[in-house]
Amino acid sequence: MNRTTRRRGFIALSGLSVAVTLAACGSNADAADSGTTSNDASAGSQSSADSGSSADSGSSSGEYQDGTYSAEGSYSSPGGQESIGVELTVADGTVTDVTVTPEATSGNAEKFQKEFASGIADEVVGKELAGLSVDKVSGSSLTGDGFNAALDAIRSDASA
Repeated sequence: MNRTTRRRGFIALSGLSVAVTLAACGSNADAADSGTTSNDASAGSQSSADSGSSADSGSSSGEYQDGTYSAEGSYSSPGGQESIGVELTVADGTVTDVTVTPEATSGNAEKFQKEFASGIADEVVGKELAGLSVDKVSGSSLTGDGFNAALDAIRSDASA
C-alpha cells in the first residue's frame, strides 16, 4: 500500500468518525430522556429532504411567502431509512397548520411516526418558521430528524 492510499484511507476514516460522533451526540440525549428503548433512541441519525416540495402561493410577508407547502423528510432509524410527509401552512412567517403523514408501514417506526404525527401540532403551530426545529415529540426522537429535513425544504420553497 503506497503512502497516498494510506493517507486517503486515514482521511476517510477520520471524517467518518467525526460524522458518527456528531450524529451520536444529538440522539443519545433523547435516549437518556425517554427511559425506554425505541427505534428512535439510537445513534447515527441522518436527515435529508426530498426536493419534491410544492406550495400553494399566497401573499408575501417578510422572509417567507404565505401559503401551504409540502415536503418529504427522510431519516435513518435502526430499521433502515424512513420518511414522513409534511404539509405546513404559513401566514405572516408563522406556522398556522401542520399535517404529518406517517409513511412507515410496520414495526416501531410506524408506531413512533403515528405518535409524532399526533403531537406535532402542539409543538409547531403558532411558532415562527424561521429557525423552527423539533427534537423529541410524543416520545419519538428520530422522526423529528425527518420533520426537520422537510422543514428545510419548506423554508427554501417559502423564501420570499
